[in-house]
Parts: sequence; C-alpha cells; structure tokens
Amino acid sequence: MMESFMKDVKQSGYIHRPLPLRKEHSLEEEQSRQSVLEERLLYEDGQLFTGMLEWKHRGVGELGCTPGGLAVLSSPTRMPHWPEGAPADGDYVNFGTAWMAASFQGENWDQYNRITVELLPDFPGVPNAYVMISFRNEGVIPIPDIYHREGVHGVNLNNGEWNIVHLNIEALPRDAITELSISYFLNGKERVTGDRMSLQIRLVKLESVTGHEVSKGWLPKPGEFIYSHSGYHRSGSKTALSVQLPESAYQLRDANTGGVVYSGATEKLNSSLGSFDVMDFSAFNTQGRYYLQSGDTVSGAFTIGDAEEVWHDSIWKSLNFIFCERCGYPVPGIHGSCHADVIAKHEDTVISFNGGWHDAGDVSQQLIQTAEVTFALFEMAEKVKLRDEDLYLRLLEEGEWGLDFMLKTRFGDGYRATSAGITRWTDGRIGNMDDAEARVHKQAYENFYCAGMEAYMHSQLMKQPSISAHLLRIALEDFQYALEQFEQHGFDEKPIFWEHTYQTSESLYMATASWAASMLYEATGNTRYADKAAEFIAYVLECQEQEGIRLDDGTILAGFFYRHPDKRVVQHFNHQAREHLYLMALAAVHKAQPSHPDAEKWLEAIRLYGEYVKSLAVYTLPYPMLASGVYHTEEYLDERSFGYQHLLTDHRATEDYIEQLKNGVKLNDSYYLKRFPVWFSFKGNNAIIMSAGKAASIAGLYLNDLKLLDIAEGQLHWIVGKNPFGQSLMYGEGYRYAQQYAVLGGEMTGEIPVGVQTFGNEDEPYWPQFNNATYKEVWTGNAGKWLSIVADLYEMDFKNKAFRWEG
Repeated sequence: MMESFMKDVKQSGYIHRPLPLRKEHSLEEEQSRQSVLEERLLYEDGQLFTGMLEWKHRGVGELGCTPGGLAVLSSPTRMPHWPEGAPADGDYVNFGTAWMAASFQGENWDQYNRITVELLPDFPGVPNAYVMISFRNEGVIPIPDIYHREGVHGVNLNNGEWNIVHLNIEALPRDAITELSISYFLNGKERVTGDRMSLQIRLVKLESVTGHEVSKGWLPKPGEFIYSHSGYHRSGSKTALSVQLPESAYQLRDANTGGVVYSGATEKLNSSLGSFDVMDFSAFNTQGRYYLQSGDTVSGAFTIGDAEEVWHDSIWKSLNFIFCERCGYPVPGIHGSCHADVIAKHEDTVISFNGGWHDAGDVSQQLIQTAEVTFALFEMAEKVKLRDEDLYLRLLEEGEWGLDFMLKTRFGDGYRATSAGITRWTDGRIGNMDDAEARVHKQAYENFYCAGMEAYMHSQLMKQPSISAHLLRIALEDFQYALEQFEQHGFDEKPIFWEHTYQTSESLYMATASWAASMLYEATGNTRYADKAAEFIAYVLECQEQEGIRLDDGTILAGFFYRHPDKRVVQHFNHQAREHLYLMALAAVHKAQPSHPDAEKWLEAIRLYGEYVKSLAVYTLPYPMLASGVYHTEEYLDERSFGYQHLLTDHRATEDYIEQLKNGVKLNDSYYLKRFPVWFSFKGNNAIIMSAGKAASIAGLYLNDLKLLDIAEGQLHWIVGKNPFGQSLMYGEGYRYAQQYAVLGGEMTGEIPVGVQTFGNEDEPYWPQFNNATYKEVWTGNAGKWLSIVADLYEMDFKNKAFRWEG
C-alpha cells in the first residue's frame, strides 16, 4: 500500500468525504503536454474561420453574445414540463438539451487528429458542469451511428472558469464533416442549484499533434509497455507486452533504488491478434515496488506481492466510488441528500425510494444492483476482518447503508420497490412535476435473490443479534413468497424492460434460486431448503453442455451453459452480467451437501466450467481478458430469448448478428467463438469479464486450481492497464485514466465504467477518448464485482500462504 494514498484516506475521514482526484496521472494531463505540429482555427474570440458560418441554436434556452462577442448559450436549469415526446411520468428523462451548432459543407478533417475547445460554464450549484461536443459526418461511415453512441464526447468541466478541452479524434470518421455542436443537459435542480445556467465558448481549433493514441484493435502503440498498473501477485503469472520494442533485453528495477532485480529477453508471440514482444518475469516473486525498462522505454511503478499488497489501495478506491454514489445522503462536494421525492407506492403506503447507491452516472436506482453491491461489501469485509480493522469497519458500515435500502424497499408481503429511471436531480419536494415514481413488483426472482443475500448477511452480523435475527426471518419469508409466485407463474413473470434483471434466463433463474436455498439451509439446517437447492440445481445441470461439441480442429468444448434445457441458445451476457451465479450455486450446494447422491455431478459441473474458462483464455492471448464465449449460428431465430438479451434493437439486428459472428472465430458449422459479445446499443464488457472472472475465482478456490485464480486476477489486470490502450479504466488507480461518463455527479476516484466496446460489428477492442454512454458510463455494480474478485484473491492467500506457483 502507498503511504501517500493512505494519508488521503485518513484525511477523508476514512472516506466520509470523497478522496481527492489525482489528475497528474490522467490521460488529459498527458494530452496537455503534446506538441502541436499543425493547426487550423475554426473559431476564436467570436469569429468563425470557415466563411459565413454561424452558430445556430437548437433545443432549450437561447443563444446570444457576450459584450466581447463570444457566443453564449443560456437556459433555465429546469423547465416546467418534460421535453416533447418524453414519457408522461418523466421516466428516464431530464428537462431537455440546449445546443449551439455550426454547419460545414462535408469537410475532410482526416489530416487532424485532435480538436481543442475552450469553454466557460457558469452552472450555479450544479453538481457537475457536464458539456457535450458532437460531430456529424456524412462520409463513408456516417456519424452518429444508428444508436447515437458514436461521435458524442462528454466533458466534465471545472465550473466558473475557462477550461481547455483536448479531444483525440483519431478514431472518428471525419471524411465529410457537416456539423460540430456544443450542448449541455438541463438535469434539474439540486438543493443549491440556481435558476439559470450558461456556457461561453472562445476557441475551437483542429490540430495535428504528436503522441498518437491507439483507439481500436489489439496492437498497442509501438514501443510502449502494456502491463498491470496495480501490479502482480507474487505467486501468479507476471507478464507485460509490447510491439516493435527497439531492444529485446529488459530489466525489472526496484522503484526506490533503481537497481536491477531481474533481467530477461522478450519472447516473440505470433497469434491471431498480431505479433507481440512478451516479457515474462513470473520467476521473480519478491514483494516490493518495481518498474520495467528496455532501452529508453520505462513503465510506471507497480507492486509485486500478495493480494493484500497489490489490491489494497483499489479496495479503498472502490469503496470511495461506492460512497460517492450514495443516494439520499449529502456527499460532500457532490450533492445534498438527494431524491427524497422519488417515491414508491404500495397499497395505502408511500416511501421515499432514496438510499443505497445510484446505479450509474445517470443517478437512477436499481434495487438488485444496490443489493449486489451490498453483498460484495460484506463479502470483502469478511476477508479483511482479522487483518485490517479500519478497512473492515468501513466496509461493514458502507454495507449496512446498502442493507438499509434493501430493508426499506421491502413491503413485507412479497412486494418490493425495485427501480426508478431518474437521470436528473430533483428538488426533494414531494408533489411537484420533477418527482419520479419507483416500480413496485411482487417478483419471484427478486425475492429468491434477496432471500439468499439476506441469509448470507445474517451470518455476517451475528454481533448485532437483533438485525441478524430479523434478516434470517425475512429471508425465510422472501423465499416462501418466491416459491409461491414461481409455482403460480413459472418463468413467465418478467420484470419490465428497464430493470436490470430483465435478461435473466431460465437456467440463471434456477441457479439463483438454488443458491438462495443453499444459503437458507446453511443458516437453518432445515432439509426442506437442501431439497429445494438440489431440485433447482438439477435444472441447471440440464442446461450445461456436458457431452461437449466437437470443433473443426478435433477438440471437444464443454462446460458452458445454455439458457434453457433445450440447448438451442447459449447463455450470454452483453451488458448486465451474472455468470458467477452458476458457480455460486454449484459450489454452495456441493459444500452444503457433500454426501448427496448427485454431489459428484455438481463437482464435475464445476470442473467442466473451469476447463471451459481455460479454453476461452487462449483466444485472447497475450491479453488476460476472457473471451465472451461460444454462440450458435441460429440463436437469433429464437425471438423470445433474443428480445430479452438485446434491448433497443430494430430489424437490422438479425443481419448484424450474423455479421458479428462471422467476425469471430469459426469453431464448426454451428458455433462461433466471440472475443467480445454480440451486442447492439448497449456495449462495454467490464461487468461481463468480471462476472466471468468471479466465476473463475469461485471454481479456482473450490478446486484449488491456481490457474483459474490467475485467470480471475487477469480480469483486474486488463482493467488497470493490461489492455491495448495502456489505460487504467479505474479512475485514480494506475496511470493514463481518462474522464468517464459520470454525467451528473462528476469524476470520482475509483469509478469503473461499463467497459471496452467494439466498433460496429467488429470483434476487436475499441476505446476512443469519446466519453459517452453506455461504454464509458460509470457503473456502481462494477465496483461491487471488483471487490468480489479481490475478496477471493484474499481468500486464496489465506488458504495457500505457503504454496508454490506451478501454473
């Protein structure tokens, strides 16, 4: 752990105030030092340098000029009505957008790779001064795309001062630019927000700069190290990579003294992803801080040690992000006690649906997402309980905040308040037009899942007997409510489109129910729950590919799951991801009932899945990111499951599905391997790889398989820099982290976005600087998944303190 960082933690009151943003290692700071080779002014001090073009106004508010001639866009901070075409109840809408736009006659900007804009926001009391820079291209590749994700860059600005914004446009199709626009959202009024807001602009210029950034593909920038910025487990694999490294020799050096502690030569790896120079220093296992050097190329410092040394700081940073996303609580420097006027109604009662944590940058709220983060906090707390009292108590405290929301939103008769689409600040006064109403349901799935979590947290709070006893009591009630609903409706009782459990398949449903039953059996010893756990897991085993499919190369691939026992559609995740629930269920039922007649089948299912994960890992070497998985060529013909898996698609989805498969790896006439999911409007794979990583860590711990644990840790490595872009995707951890779509709350140390996407129907990583939903939207659930994997890495060290790595 870093002493300077722990000083920040202590000064935050152990994070009852947000940690500072350390921007000195950010991508934006690096950009500010790039040399400009060529530039072209488009607008400066009130003058357009493109003929007779003028800024034109669209949307809310008005466009005018300052006394000095600068364009200024202004508007109220909220409107007395929703925008035209918005839902009548204001679900997932704000109060509109104010725009100023300049038109071009199909200009080719290919010779420039950066645009620089200078902006002054005057947004009184707005928690985050968020502004969008958007492009329209009408050339070979139209921008925006059909889902309106591409060509929009959101910027988090310093309010009340001039901001210099640099945007890398290397990956932007720009052969026929017809519009450049600047805009901002009217996101409503928080406690201290003023009545009006304005935005001035004084400079726009195109530039050609040094420091070319990689935005797409598997090959990193030539001559740079790609490595885990946080570091490596001393007993795990430790590799870094590069391309076109000038020298083959490299050294691992002590970060304090500069002395060489290990020397080696790169090994050439030629794969379907490209040709790489790989540095393997797995043989070195002395704890400390180090950096890599080859000739003049030097990496940043990183840690080698046990999980506690490598990942300790990231736990605090994840905790900071989660704290900053608290809803209904005054987060210093971000917002007041928000969203008291988001309400849930049931029979004759009304509650404020605030509490827990906002689910993302849009400050909406999802019960299950808060519940899963709560579970992860308790899971992590359990692992540090005897080693780090300060961290343990703070994790427990934050977990209890989430638990309070779980209890608050439970009506006690099987009904729960489950979600609210907000995407705005509200004034806290119940009864006026900016209120939102939460959805209230009596759903079997939510009750099964919450029952399992309640039973687990009951066991973690034994020193608080009143709440522990209450948790067990309601876990039993909720499980019974779920059984009754399931017996009545089966799988046909689906949540609404926008809820985060909408994609749940039949097999995942049964895995969740089995896990919940095992948690209750462990808590009560009542064999009724053991029987239910075995009954439900039998359904899951029917959905696993156990015989295997024969590939064109003669090998057999098995262990993955289908959505249904008919085995027509493979289980995939492309946004929300809960693959780990299969392994949680299998490990729990086997642990609870090791003498059951089917116990060996359960254990074999875990082994099969572990081998499947190992086979996936091969397709993305030398990167640690797990491939998405296998797809059947005709899955799109199952309209029912296709509609559950893919949101906001149109008639083009079928053709796009086929094209996306063909861009993957053909395994045989019926199956393809995809490194990234088949997806459409909703892209980004951090939740997907971390859920698969958690499944791997569960299997690894249960089977004592260090290779699986290494694969699990590799998903964290990908996020903190071991990716083609050399960027840490966790803000404030490692190096070259960039602004993210934290649109309403602003940047937060420890935030993790939805994740790396693909361009169009391609199957290779795409990570432009463009900052937009969904791929760059910060997502609280990802912090929970991060903690859940780290918890298993801590457990690995506890169980195997003296093991020797043999993988």
